[in-house]
Amino acid sequence: MKQWLSVVVLLSGVALGGCSTDKKADAAQPAARRSGSVAARPSVVETPAGPYQAASVTNGSRLTGTIDFEGTIPPDSIVNIPADLPGCGATVTARSVERSGTRIGGVAVWISDIRTGKPLPLERRFELSNDECLLTPKVQAVFAPATLNVGSGDAAMHENHIVNVGTGELEGIAPFNDNGEVVPFDRLLTKPSQLEINCKVHPWAKAWILVFDHPYFAVTERSGTFAIDNVPPGTYRVKAWHPQLGIAEQSVTIAAGSPATLALKLGSAEPASAADTVAAPPTPAT
Repeated sequence: MKQWLSVVVLLSGVALGGCSTDKKADAAQPAARRSGSVAARPSVVETPAGPYQAASVTNGSRLTGTIDFEGTIPPDSIVNIPADLPGCGATVTARSVERSGTRIGGVAVWISDIRTGKPLPLERRFELSNDECLLTPKVQAVFAPATLNVGSGDAAMHENHIVNVGTGELEGIAPFNDNGEVVPFDRLLTKPSQLEINCKVHPWAKAWILVFDHPYFAVTERSGTFAIDNVPPGTYRVKAWHPQLGIAEQSVTIAAGSPATLALKLGSAEPASAADTVAAPPTPAT
């Protein structure tokens, strides 16, 4: 990821529409919010049964596991960049799935029903970047409350729309016209939700952020492995989700001071919806 060199403070009246550093898009840009809202869809992040309580964890254990998928992997999209969209080269590969054999990377994994455990980390900043006309990371798991810094490493125009999947509401707009710019969102990551980010200039560029109120989550490596540390003893539901390959869910029992392992297979519970697939490139490669 290229280093971001400056911070953009967006003012009301910016041509692309924007968000102030301390307001959500519904307050700063009500017209843009209405026009950018979409139909609500089921969110993979459930509303918690009650508030998460941070506490000292005694005899916590490490949960590790693997994520597999057996089936047809969606192909990557090779995009020919139109001449009127400079700044990202002639072509870009919109990779569908990071994997090693049947093991899948870039999968969000979380304990869905944990309501007490270790405190949230002190570091409360997360990043999303426009790099080579793609959004990275493609799938990210974060906790709330926190700040999201959306940046650009491209000498190109971008207009990132951030939509709450569960409500369909446009939560923020981050426009860019050069590399090194950063747009901070201080009031975006406030509660559990599933956020979908789309670049309106480059429709194949999409990303997803799963927001939790607890720290018991991970995103798999390319090898399809994950680890979640210091889990209190108990029996929990563990979920795994990938935007193209669907969702899986399984129960796990954590014994005091004893590591646990879990093998999940995507696609067994719910297929990926058409809305979660990578948008077709404007000029497909031949």
